[in-house]
Amino acid sequence: MLKRTVTAASLGVLLVTAACGNNAANESAGNAGNDKGKVTEISMQIAWASDSGRGVAIQELLNEFQTQNPDIKVNMLGGVQYGSKLLTQILSGKSPEVLQVPYGDVKALAKEDAFVDLSADFASQKDNYAPEIWNLSETDGKLYGMPWIGHSIQLIYNKELFEKAGIKEAPTTWDELYEDAKKLTIDTNGDGKPDQFGIGLSGKQGPDLTWMYGMFAQQAGAKLVDQDANGDYKVAINSPEGQQALEFYTKLMKDTAPPDSLNKDGGAIMADFRNGVVAMELQGPWGVSDAWKGDTGFEPGVAEVPDGPAGKATEVTAYLLSVPTGVEGDKLAAAKKLITFLTDKPAQEMIMKGEKSDDGKYYPFRIPIRKDMTDTAYFKDHPEFLTFQKGLAYPFTLVPIPEWQKVSDEVYQSALNQVVSGSISAADGLKMVEDKGNAIIKASK
Repeated sequence: MLKRTVTAASLGVLLVTAACGNNAANESAGNAGNDKGKVTEISMQIAWASDSGRGVAIQELLNEFQTQNPDIKVNMLGGVQYGSKLLTQILSGKSPEVLQVPYGDVKALAKEDAFVDLSADFASQKDNYAPEIWNLSETDGKLYGMPWIGHSIQLIYNKELFEKAGIKEAPTTWDELYEDAKKLTIDTNGDGKPDQFGIGLSGKQGPDLTWMYGMFAQQAGAKLVDQDANGDYKVAINSPEGQQALEFYTKLMKDTAPPDSLNKDGGAIMADFRNGVVAMELQGPWGVSDAWKGDTGFEPGVAEVPDGPAGKATEVTAYLLSVPTGVEGDKLAAAKKLITFLTDKPAQEMIMKGEKSDDGKYYPFRIPIRKDMTDTAYFKDHPEFLTFQKGLAYPFTLVPIPEWQKVSDEVYQSALNQVVSGSISAADGLKMVEDKGNAIIKASK
């Protein structure tokens, strides 16, 4: 099986490279702590618990930054706030100087003047990112957060089961996906019932169902919302394309996924893949790590999601590094210096060292957002992770407007579950989303 090791020697090269490569960038970000012996203290709040494996991994990056910048001390905090809670934190003046924030929240709160415009300091970095990612990071032409880490969802498959089924390549279209999934849905123990299935799909009412179906919807050419002539947003998923995608998703689940898929979320699907119950799954880079950690005995392959009638689309989440309004002086300069370090290419590669698992080994949990990583050591050794970077160029937006989260919680998730369970038709389910969703959007004005 292909292993995923980061040796002490290679990590040392990364750190030395980071130290050398960051000097010029630090100068462009301004000087923090100009007075000799003065230490500027700032805080950074991340999306995960500070004592989690991911928190520990990020702390290693911060430790290296502080080694290179002894005039700056960075305190790491866990569990960044979201939405209105984050805005309240910022307006109170008690927010950390650097925040790891999903791009959707940055866009929503930028309109509330929640963040410092970083355009003057970082706009020159635009060419290091896929245009789609940079567009997600900008609001009204201003950069309120620098792209840092994230993920795309791609097709992960069991190479051994593919070989046994005589499938030489991963599917590239919906038709091929269905055909391959049918071939891989078989009775291996002779009891007359399939016990191996083609693909794991979520049917459980919850967020995983929405992003899995949402990818197929955009692959068919559907949109969650659209603007009318007055510039107001309306639910748009109730369309021929949206219905086609939901019918295909439902058929794929019924014919080629385990019969208990209506009770499964993404975590349960990963367990099925790890245990050889399903031959394919839709996951981010953590899906590969999960198979590695499980010591499954097979090598997972990664391929881009198949094309739908309108092409490729996949769920993408980009975490941005933002500075809240009100940060000034030395603290602002120190915050920009930290962002420069974390988004510089050597530090981006260090992200792929991953988090330490119970077995003592390290496993990737997210990917760097920069597009110029193909020549770095980790990606040369593990090119399968570059597939997740390709997905950054065709993102599906899970929450296109702030109001959509409420639509999802109150009607969208339930309607999708009713459709895939066979309780109602795709047409009726999407009409329900349209009617109730538009009422929610209208009431939020």
